[in-house]
Amino acid sequence: MNQKAEVAAIGTDESILIFNAVGIRTFMTKSMTEADQIIFQLVNQKFKIIYVSEEIYSNIPETILKYQSQTFPVIIPIPTKEGSQNVGLKKIQENVEKAIGINIF
Repeated sequence: MNQKAEVAAIGTDESILIFNAVGIRTFMTKSMTEADQIIFQLVNQKFKIIYVSEEIYSNIPETILKYQSQTFPVIIPIPTKEGSQNVGLKKIQENVEKAIGINIF
């Protein structure tokens, strides 16, 4: 059984290309509409993990919400070269609070 978990990364600048070095497919876009379309295509291609720059993640809440209740894909926000907007940390805090009922951070 040789199943390969498909992983992709979507970002707004060339810093996303570093993911190519570890075999992750990368997509660069400045358009939130295009980012939404890329995610839709990746879901149809059965990608399991999709890393998304925080800038894009913050601007496509409907898309994130649409796939949030599904097992796959897992959509993970990542900081860009401009630095973190703490989107990922906020998401972890929300999930922990939802799971245990209090914010422990």
